[in-house]
Amino acid sequence: MLKKLFGICLALGLVHSSMGQISNEEITELKKQLLVAKHDSTRGRLFYQLAYGYRFSNIDSSLLYSDQAIAVSEKYNLMTIKSQMLSLKGATVLEAGKLPESLQFQFEAMKIAEKIKDTSSIAFALNRIGNIYMELADYEKSHEYYTKSKDLFLKIGDIGMVHNEISNIGNLYYLMQQPDSALYYLQIVYDASLKNSNRNEYTRPEIMFRMGNAYRLKGDKEQALLYYKKGIAESIIDNDIRNLTMNNLFIAQLYYELGIPDSSKKYAYDAIKTGKIVSFRKGVYDASVLLSNLFKDRNEYDSAYNYLTAANVEKDSLIGAKRFQDLQRIVLTEQELQRKAKAKRIADQTRQQQFVLIAGLAVFLVIASILYRNNKNKQKANIKLENTLASLRSTQSQLIQSEKMASLGELTAGIAHEIQNPLNFVNNFSEVSNELISEMVDEVDKGNTHEVKIIAKDVQQNLEKILHHGKRADAIVKGMLQHSRSSSGQKEATDINALTDEYLRLAYHGLRAKDKSFNATLKTDFDKSISNIDIVPQDIGRVILNLITNAFYVVNERQKAESGKLNAEGKMYEPTVEVSSKKINGTIEIKVADNGNGIPQKILDKIFQPFFTTKPTGQGTGLGLSLSYDIVKAHGGELKVETKEGEGSEFVILLPV
Repeated sequence: MLKKLFGICLALGLVHSSMGQISNEEITELKKQLLVAKHDSTRGRLFYQLAYGYRFSNIDSSLLYSDQAIAVSEKYNLMTIKSQMLSLKGATVLEAGKLPESLQFQFEAMKIAEKIKDTSSIAFALNRIGNIYMELADYEKSHEYYTKSKDLFLKIGDIGMVHNEISNIGNLYYLMQQPDSALYYLQIVYDASLKNSNRNEYTRPEIMFRMGNAYRLKGDKEQALLYYKKGIAESIIDNDIRNLTMNNLFIAQLYYELGIPDSSKKYAYDAIKTGKIVSFRKGVYDASVLLSNLFKDRNEYDSAYNYLTAANVEKDSLIGAKRFQDLQRIVLTEQELQRKAKAKRIADQTRQQQFVLIAGLAVFLVIASILYRNNKNKQKANIKLENTLASLRSTQSQLIQSEKMASLGELTAGIAHEIQNPLNFVNNFSEVSNELISEMVDEVDKGNTHEVKIIAKDVQQNLEKILHHGKRADAIVKGMLQHSRSSSGQKEATDINALTDEYLRLAYHGLRAKDKSFNATLKTDFDKSISNIDIVPQDIGRVILNLITNAFYVVNERQKAESGKLNAEGKMYEPTVEVSSKKINGTIEIKVADNGNGIPQKILDKIFQPFFTTKPTGQGTGLGLSLSYDIVKAHGGELKVETKEGEGSEFVILLPV
């Protein structure tokens, strides 16, 4: 009962957002309540709120109350609270420049949150890991974590934290020296904060100095100074000492750039003073470096040396060799744990597959045994055994043919898409014709022959359209039946452009039916001067289908791997498949190109070998390209590949006219 009560009280305590800083009055009131609290449920809630309340004003107090809240959560096995407090503790020590410790706490919090499937806690851990990578200047990695966090916060409806991640992304663009992009994202958050009167929803002092930084980078120093001063005012209101330090520091740097050393020195002193209050080492370091430069400019070398020495002390605590060794150890340990977890999952899947195989074999043996015992007549038993043997031989033969027919299921969805349109027309015109006949009967009764003729003509037109679209559906079905049955081996005059375009559309619709998230840009360029050529359409169709399906697979895999990432040009990856035909010197050239990751040179010579595949176990037999190569060779043609790692591949079919 006490555990349940504690969980409810802590849930009520979550109304304080982890973004905003609570006031001194609220902190004082919470401490008064703590003095008189008698039950763990009440004390745990107060520890939780005070840990958040002191985060930006007193790091030591925040850590103390975090540890006390963690102890209570462990006592009552409240893993959600423990995950949140570990993540908060990691965020707090990051302010003191302890990157390895911060990353360790976030990984621990993430494991707990993933185990209990707590989306909110996972999102906060992702956010704070993004902060750590931002401090390490790994902006691509940081952007990846911020984007994941933003998507999760959007999923659970925490709009305040969605805006927080947008602000973080804007700050990344500032750090990458892109002021226009930075202002675009930061303005969204700034405007939202003006419409929201709840000070706990937005960290206003941080929003102000980030806006100031963006304008400063853009060259508008007047606007920058205005936002920095707003940031100081907001910091005082919120008792946000950490961000008060940041605003003081940025004003000091701005005055230094403007050539106003006295004002620069005053704000630098203030930054060091407030930074030391909350052990904000990075702020103290930057302010100390600035003061050292100010004194050096005035030829006061003793003071310049003293502040440079102080800066170096802070620098060692932030980025010393030991700190980075610790950080590297933590990252490598986490990567090894993830590798082992992945290996375990693969091993478990393999065992499950083996179990299913053994179970299937056992069932088969049991059935065979029952059949054998129940068949007393030797002749009948021999017939059944021969049938079983024939079935097994057929199954063995089908293993080779399975790669040819593997795409039939995908084509089914494409066929359904293609045939639905004419069927819709047939149904619609049938309904309309039925209504027209009813009207015509009424007009016949009235003796209005003129109107009857008009209606009869409309019915006749509808019937013609029904016939037209019925023939369309019939042609599609006959074509698909022809493609699906085994090849006759007889060459036929075939429109290669139409055949290629048909398989492109059907393969795309088939994949879309299986995976709604799959999208790709399709580009075609068919040489209209190509006349019909003599080929076995079922065989060449399978070659084209195999190449197109492979192209869709590789661009889809690259899209999954690069989801949320920006390339060197600041753009997202766009999967593209291009299909073209061309007549060159008595030869028909069909190309299937993709912008996937390309084929590594070390395996390029193996791709046409039987049973060689780069797909995961269970997703490919390794027969597709081998059979395609043999089919093209049997037509007197050639199948070639051109590839470049990281950019894509192009398969070329050459067929004699």
